[in-house]
Amino acid sequence: MECSQVKRRLSAFLDGEVSEKERNTISDHLKQCEVCQRELEGLSYVLGSLDLMEEMQASPYFIVRLKQKIAEEESRRVIRLPFVEWVGRAAVPAAATAVVLLSILFGSHLGRGIYQLRVENVSTLDSELADLFGAASLADLSDGSLGSAYDDLLSGGGE
Repeated sequence: MECSQVKRRLSAFLDGEVSEKERNTISDHLKQCEVCQRELEGLSYVLGSLDLMEEMQASPYFIVRLKQKIAEEESRRVIRLPFVEWVGRAAVPAAATAVVLLSILFGSHLGRGIYQLRVENVSTLDSELADLFGAASLADLSDGSLGSAYDDLLSGGGE
């Protein structure tokens, strides 16, 4: 056995908590290793000093009070219901889903409004261009005439 292993087992060795085989191995090591012998002597001294100390007696009500305090602590704990935990875990994904859906709906509504404004602006622009180039004055001409063909070309109706 190495010194580190022996040092870890010295307390159990002194208390008689090791197997006979381990006891023999530790004893053989102690016969050869002065460092571990000093460690054993120091540990023996400490344990001997503890034996000399007077044993303290606990209050007769110590156990009863201890059990009361434990019961009080347990009663203070929050009761967790599985349903509440499930709701807590599901709240974040549900909120994220709601935000995504609201964003899609808002974006769709906003997009429709922008499209309608664009269509109105294009119509207004078409009529302004027609006025600018004098196509409006040709509107009174009959179908198949040059003015009608020009008006169809400008308004996109000739496609």
